Amino acid sequence: MKKYYLLLNYLLLFFTSCNLFAKEKIPYGVEGAIVMDESDKYEYMGLELKFSNKSNLRVIGFTVVFFVFDENGEPSSSVKNNIVINVSCDIPSFAVLENCISLDNYVYVFEDVRYTSDYLYVSKIIYSDGTIWQDPFGTKSLY
Repeated sequence: MKKYYLLLNYLLLFFTSCNLFAKEKIPYGVEGAIVMDESDKYEYMGLELKFSNKSNLRVIGFTVVFFVFDENGEPSSSVKNNIVINVSCDIPSFAVLENCISLDNYVYVFEDVRYTSDYLYVSKIIYSDGTIWQDPFGTKSLY
């Protein structure tokens, strides 16, 4: 019984340590909210995006992924549910980019419904030295 207890503690410590270590290795921070108020950046809907470069390299592009739901938490037939956007940029190391990106191309039919985003993550970052960081399914952002 004592062996199992020690093994369980060891595994718990191992996996917890890995999660903490992995969280520190994520080279970005990202926040976003869907906006539908009047703006010169979009006609129907936009994404207020905040991207933080947490690396010592200059970012020249990244891909942001998120899901869109209506006010009831359901996917809508009038807006694409899974949105993938490639962003060209020039973000110095440890700097922040704040921008509003138009989502008009993802709106099929305009409805007077408030939408929300969920599971927002960055799947790819391109650095000025040619290196690329990838997390295609957002698994690293789960930590």
